This record gives sequence, C-alpha cells and structure tokens, in this order.
Amino acid sequence: MALLCYNRGCSQRVPVFHDALKGWSCCKRRTTDFSDFLSVVGCTKGRHNSEKTPEPVKPEVKTTEKKELSELKPKSQEDIIQAPESVEAIKRPNLLYDYL
Repeated sequence: MALLCYNRGCSQRVPVFHDALKGWSCCKRRTTDFSDFLSVVGCTKGRHNSEKTPEPVKPEVKTTEKKELSELKPKSQEDIIQAPESVEAIKRPNLLYDYL
C-alpha cells in the first residue's frame, strides 16, 4: 500500500483540456494522445513527507462595538453628483472664425 504524501503541491491536480492538448495544471507538459495523458505522473515539490503538518491557527475576530444600522448603510445618497449639461446647452467657441 502506498503512503500518502502531505506535501502541498504534490501529485496531480486538475486536468486541463485545451483544444487538442491535454495535461495537468501542475506542470507545463501537454500531449495530444489520451493514453499519453493518462501516463503522465504529477509534479512534485520537495521530498516525500508522510507526516501531516498541523493546520495554521486562524486568529479569532472579536467585535467589541455594535455599530448602528445607519452606520452600516452605504452613504450613496449623500454623494450625489450632478450630471453634465446637455449637448445643446454647451456653447462651444468656433475657432475657425477667431483666427480670421
């Protein structure tokens, strides 16, 4: 029976099928033949490790203040920006007549 390896990034990951090419997401090797694809072994990073590493401890998030509902709502109503004037209302100078 094979021993499990607990190294992260060891063995095959997700298969990638792009057009006629087949391969694994952990390595760059691609092939067009399906039997060759099945014979490709996964990439490994580092030596075999049969001991499971402990999971990293996540820090606890503590909230000491209770925010009011009005503070949590977006303030989009306060930040209203006026739209620009319509094209007809914008008076553009005619530069052709300024130089004559």
